Amino acid sequence: MRNITRRSFVGMATAVGAMALAGMPSQAVAAEAPVPSTPVAYVAWLQQKGGAGSAETIAQFKALPKDKQEKFLGYLNKPEHFKAFMDVASSTTEKQRVLADGDIVISKEEENSNSEATTGPTPTPFAATRDRSAWHSVSDTIFGIKVTTVKLGVNYRTTGNRVTKVLNGWAGHTNFVPVTTFDNSPIKNWISANPGNNAHSETVWTGKFVGFGAWSCRHRVWADQDGFKGGYLKRV
Repeated sequence: MRNITRRSFVGMATAVGAMALAGMPSQAVAAEAPVPSTPVAYVAWLQQKGGAGSAETIAQFKALPKDKQEKFLGYLNKPEHFKAFMDVASSTTEKQRVLADGDIVISKEEENSNSEATTGPTPTPFAATRDRSAWHSVSDTIFGIKVTTVKLGVNYRTTGNRVTKVLNGWAGHTNFVPVTTFDNSPIKNWISANPGNNAHSETVWTGKFVGFGAWSCRHRVWADQDGFKGGYLKRV
């Protein structure tokens, strides 16, 4: 997940989500030429762009019939999809939305992981110390090809039934839509007061879309000793 550019809902959206993100730190990308108008030009742009996932995206795009390749490029230039992306990103209940008769799918994901217990020789469920990680992401796909993914995560430590420390937060993204630049603010981390006792990570993404202006969006994720609890992306 690293690098972003975009001019579509798909672009605007996920970036929102990310500005939403790939690698782990914040980053910015220089403005680029308009969205390629032909399949050949788009493949050339992807090859020049490079980065994680670009080879897979090229292969998936080339596998589409020519009419779908052209339709794909048309969707990249439709910022009206932006509102739908934001609706899904901000919702606490909606996990997915299908648009354009199934051509475009906006979806959310979250995941948890934890290390082995690190306390004494005979730890109990309420004594074991574990390092855990949770993340929240929003992505959009066109004809099954993941165009953009925005992700924010938090790494934290628990002892028994409590969060004891936030180790760090991270943000990342992948984006295969031209004409967008973005960066994100330093990530803030904290533990919420009782009874919540959740580990939080938050960043604000700022994106600029050539021809459509700019936006800022707050991305937050939180988790407790049992794992992921919630996450959202909201315009600010």
